[in-house]
Amino acid sequence: MSLPPRAEAALAAARALIAERYEEGRHHVASAAATAAGVHLGVNLECTLPRATICAEPGALAAARVADPASPIEVVVAVNRRGEVIPPCGVCRELLVDYAPGCHVIVPGERLVPLRALLPEAWKEAERWGR
Repeated sequence: MSLPPRAEAALAAARALIAERYEEGRHHVASAAATAAGVHLGVNLECTLPRATICAEPGALAAARVADPASPIEVVVAVNRRGEVIPPCGVCRELLVDYAPGCHVIVPGERLVPLRALLPEAWKEAERWGR
């Protein structure tokens, strides 16, 4: 099963970014958020104080919002240091509900799934899913 072009572009961009920016103890994950205007990237930020570590998806979401605040985020993907697709953690899933509730996420097996399938019972679910 192949991914749609925008999802393929996001996956390729995330893989290229981690191949270029991987650094032991600093950047282990890259993420891409695709909008109609383009693909926006982020890397995780490891910190010696683990609580301050930031996942890659918030960076990609922030880059998308800065570059094109009016364009909805359509696809999000994260890859590890080997370029393998990894699913978003629970915190990132909740963040996606807030900033990209209609997006699709590329998950292991390179499958594209609606965000809601990954988080059917979001925190403040009624507010976030429009009920």
